[in-house]
Amino acid sequence: MAKRVDIASGDYLKGLNDVIENLQEEVDKMQHNSVAGMKDALLYVANESQKRAPVEFGDLRGSVIVEIDNTVIAKGNPSNLSDEEKKNRKEENNVQADSGTGLTIVLEEVPEGATVGSVSYNTPYAADQHEHTEYDHPLGGQAKYLESVLTGDEDRILQLIANGKIDE
Repeated sequence: MAKRVDIASGDYLKGLNDVIENLQEEVDKMQHNSVAGMKDALLYVANESQKRAPVEFGDLRGSVIVEIDNTVIAKGNPSNLSDEEKKNRKEENNVQADSGTGLTIVLEEVPEGATVGSVSYNTPYAADQHEHTEYDHPLGGQAKYLESVLTGDEDRILQLIANGKIDE
């Protein structure tokens, strides 16, 4: 048989505000860490896919863009070659790769509550180079340069999102 206990109204919810405040702090940390993890994962995907992208003069590799909630947070470093230099190299049949690798961080702090991120390449031929596995890449790189990172490094990417770092 249950026994009724009278609790004074001042004691009934004592400490609940502290509990709610502590929980909210933890939720805020989780949200911030997951956004930071998303940023780390996107930068990782951009760097790795950039290394795998086909290269002739570095334009494709240099065209990578990383966005979070439609805000550019990083972009590739474009090729150092002028259009004239590129034309001369092609005409001389003495093509040398200019890798165009590396990222310039545009935005250090990612907006709180960000939910969507993307890595993309901005050249007219990016999709063709990605999809056509029969293309030859004598100066390096491969087809499926972006997809291969997402499928081959899935565990590492998920770990980055969860932790904001890779456990070695």
